Amino acid sequence: MLHSSMSSKEQWSRLSANLCHDFQTIAIDLYGYGTSSYPQNPSSFTLVDEAHRIETIIRQLIGDKKKFHLVGHSYGGATALRLAYNQTHQIISLSLFEPVAFHLLEKDDPALAPIFEVVKSINSCIETSDFSKATSLFVDFWSGVGTYGGLSQTKQLYLDSFIKKVALDFQAGMNEPLTLADYRNIQIPTCLISSPQSPLPTRQIVNNLEGALPDYQIHRVDGGHMAPITNAYSVNDIWQTFIRAF
Repeated sequence: MLHSSMSSKEQWSRLSANLCHDFQTIAIDLYGYGTSSYPQNPSSFTLVDEAHRIETIIRQLIGDKKKFHLVGHSYGGATALRLAYNQTHQIISLSLFEPVAFHLLEKDDPALAPIFEVVKSINSCIETSDFSKATSLFVDFWSGVGTYGGLSQTKQLYLDSFIKKVALDFQAGMNEPLTLADYRNIQIPTCLISSPQSPLPTRQIVNNLEGALPDYQIHRVDGGHMAPITNAYSVNDIWQTFIRAF
């Protein structure tokens, strides 16, 4: 299970609790989150780097022959897609909630404009060490204006500490060279979930994946882009049903 940006493997505690009686559950902290280290070469950081680290951890835990289900949310979903491209032989199913695979949006797609704008603003704030403002821009983009301001100062400071990695997540998701045509080669049963309350970019990415992935089912839930956390019951119920079908 691969979490979203500015989160950690703890995001999956409820889903793990629901599945652990029938499955070995593995939740992994992505680069720069939880207890994991920060990337050594941030300027050249890519989705390949993120996915390669996950592949290595999985191999260490279960070997390279045991098959597994793969679940990802947001940036974790983009990482899961990239991993699935190379690991199709070992993955039983793929469960994705709005992967931020921004490279799957055409350059002239209106859905990409808000991403360019928020990335530019976040990077500008980071350059001037205004980490609080940068984090506010990120949190409010995905969860609604005023969300960051409504958090406790302790929570704000905690989230601020991850904003530099968030910038790398955007970098990785936007610069990945794989295309929708490449992802058509993922012959893995896939469960896609999106929310009508989410920002346009991730909803459009899911729409694009619907036209590309050869074996998928699509679900829509309320709660916006952070529904796997804020509306976990509904999202987890879909994923559990999907995973248990195999």
